[in-house]
Amino acid sequence: MQSVGLLFKVLWSPGEAMFLLSKNPRVLVPLAFLSLSSLLAAIAVQTKVQFSELYMNMVARTPQAAQMTEEAKAQMQRLMSSPLIQGWFVGAAVLGPLVLVVVVALIYFAVLSMLGREGGFKAVLSITAFAFVPTIFSQIAMIVRVFTVPSSFLVLDELGSLSPATFVDRDSSSPLLFATVNSIDFVSIWILILLVIGYGFVMRKSLSVASRATATVAVFMIYQAIKLGFVALQS
Repeated sequence: MQSVGLLFKVLWSPGEAMFLLSKNPRVLVPLAFLSLSSLLAAIAVQTKVQFSELYMNMVARTPQAAQMTEEAKAQMQRLMSSPLIQGWFVGAAVLGPLVLVVVVALIYFAVLSMLGREGGFKAVLSITAFAFVPTIFSQIAMIVRVFTVPSSFLVLDELGSLSPATFVDRDSSSPLLFATVNSIDFVSIWILILLVIGYGFVMRKSLSVASRATATVAVFMIYQAIKLGFVALQS
């Protein structure tokens, strides 16, 4: 029950929650919560719009779409509509959060080990998992958008976004500009803040608070730069 309580405490009292997790790591409950909430959101989306339509709407807004023939688009549509791909969409909803949390935890564990850490991998994994609890708000936004916006306007990479990109005309903006604005996501920033707070409890106390925060933010900024670099290359 204490683990369940920490799921809520991390939202309104993150300092206290992260301190407790650094001393007594909990992993199974947050990971189960992330997978279950993601699965329920995916099922809700599937009842309204198919993954294939969401994917094709996204493809249609890429520079590569102009070079594709109608036959190629139809073939891609059939592929995305296959039961295998539909099953993959649901499966990714279950496993995606687990893989993401573990990968993020491994990256930060390596970084913290180089800087000096006091907690083990379980503590880092626990803090990371709880830091991703706010993704529930992205999932709520996704469900609301699916049920309130015509399916032809729904785009896969915008579904759960809570960023200023909502007010940007994607079709008249450059892909890089849109991706940059879309990356300024409220939930992503919230997760980053929780990571900064949490990792501060497992890093060497001789490091200043600013140094601990800078290390956590720097990894996030490098990830964003790499992601935007791929967008720039594609466009």
